[in-house]
Amino acid sequence: MARLRAKHLPHRVSIKPHAGDGAEGDIWGEVREDRPAYVEQKTRLVVDRRGNSPTKGQEVTATAFVVLLLEDDTEPRSEVTVWAGTPRERTSAVIDSARFEYPGAPSHIELWLE
Repeated sequence: MARLRAKHLPHRVSIKPHAGDGAEGDIWGEVREDRPAYVEQKTRLVVDRRGNSPTKGQEVTATAFVVLLLEDDTEPRSEVTVWAGTPRERTSAVIDSARFEYPGAPSHIELWLE
């Protein structure tokens, strides 16, 4: 099976996975830092897949697109920091995520950020 490899992903991101809801709010998993990624700052309408969002199921504007390796699968509501150490650094919630696992083609994760 063809795989997307870290050497093909020129950027680095940090991922704070959303682990669930607790009595006092969101529960967060351990931050995964310096993960290989491909990041594009572009705008697109996507369906909001976050369970707690007032716009759940509606089309909302995403302002960044991120490609990750399969081992960095990230669910909606997680937070991703892009462009760390630059004036454009920001942390955004994942609006939608998709897993693409294909035999014979590069498999990857796609995220759309708030």
